[in-house]
Amino acid sequence: MKVIKVINNNNLCVLDDSGREQIVSGKGIGFGKKYGDAVDVSQIQKTYLITDSELQKKMISMLREIPSEYMIFTNDMVEYIKKVYSSKLNESLLVTLSDHIAFAIERKKSGIEFTNPLLDSIREAYPQELSLGEYCVGQMRERLGIEMGIEEAGFITMHIINARLDTKMSDVYDITKTINGCVEIAEYYYQKKFDRGSVSYERFLTHLKYLAQRLFQNKPLPESLSSDAVFVAMIRKTCGRHYKCALCIQEYILKTYKKQLNEDELITLSIHLKKVTSEVDFQ
Repeated sequence: MKVIKVINNNNLCVLDDSGREQIVSGKGIGFGKKYGDAVDVSQIQKTYLITDSELQKKMISMLREIPSEYMIFTNDMVEYIKKVYSSKLNESLLVTLSDHIAFAIERKKSGIEFTNPLLDSIREAYPQELSLGEYCVGQMRERLGIEMGIEEAGFITMHIINARLDTKMSDVYDITKTINGCVEIAEYYYQKKFDRGSVSYERFLTHLKYLAQRLFQNKPLPESLSSDAVFVAMIRKTCGRHYKCALCIQEYILKTYKKQLNEDELITLSIHLKKVTSEVDFQ
């Protein structure tokens, strides 16, 4: 490895043997170094490979401002989160979460507490992601001696969701609120609470996640189901009650977010509503 930029005494931007730019951290690893010097690999504690040039610039800037222990901690959390999911996470998670955790710790030390208005919606729509947020908070207590509550776990969860969906943080807020709103509309329509532990509810929730994600990324379902007039007529007949519920959900989304569901979305939603209401209590 060769030095291409000295960030500070504890961080270097280097070129590895494969010609890839990496950021390496280690106590005193950058002391006295200059461009072109060889790196003592025995001093490396952490290696960060970020391919996006803009993200790499942000990372370098953050390493100059944020204590290295926070960055190392966040990297460990990101690696743990990656092991949980088989799908790829956006590499921005390390940068955005490092910045957030450093800010949250400074807030805590200053005695400033924030409430998370999305916490209930997150708990409802993203329980697995919230458990990871809670894990991170637990590790902050054990490793950094910083006591954080469930509100902070919710904020960390939003960063995890953002990295999973590969979308903007502002969209995470809208997506989460949309999922929660759709469930509330459906339960009010049927005048029943869904069984949160049922397989059909899990599938319904998963469908709502993808539906909301498509809406805010402007990626509607291709209109293939609705092109079959016989099939549409059959769905409206056999799932008439559920199709009306889907229309109620569409009205909510239109009024709240000025976004329209196409016919394929309505049909698919009707099918999921029929399944989730097929429990004994809904007969």
